[in-house]
Amino acid sequence: MLTQSITLCPLVKENWLACAQLVLPPEQATLLAPNIYSIAESKFEPHYQPRVICLDGKEIGFLMYCPDVDLPDPKLFWLFRFMLGAEYQGKGYGALAIHLALAEMKLAGASRVRTMHKPSNKIASRLYQRSGFCEVGYAEDGDVELELELELII
Repeated sequence: MLTQSITLCPLVKENWLACAQLVLPPEQATLLAPNIYSIAESKFEPHYQPRVICLDGKEIGFLMYCPDVDLPDPKLFWLFRFMLGAEYQGKGYGALAIHLALAEMKLAGASRVRTMHKPSNKIASRLYQRSGFCEVGYAEDGDVELELELELII
């Protein structure tokens, strides 16, 4: 059982640089854009919700979600960025962070959440499926799309 505390913190002046400096293991480096890209993107898309994943107050990861504005479907949200620093993977922190993000999205009105990953990203696939997501198809760029009905888990 984890005795440390995982929290989702707002992205602010005091933590953005630590978040931007987090790195993936070398074998995952090509699977996800650097956090600095997502941090910059969040400053120009007001519906994006960036969160720093913290372990007892220390920055260990980054995620970002948003309501769907393209369809629009006010009950559909996207968890479209998720990363944990290399040394924090495989310890259960990712599953806890996803659960916290899903709870935030539900409070914001979501009933369904979609996410995606590169087909070669088996670690992300296992994590999302263990969190309750089911594959629903492929995006135009070839990414695997997954969906979760929030009423079924939260």
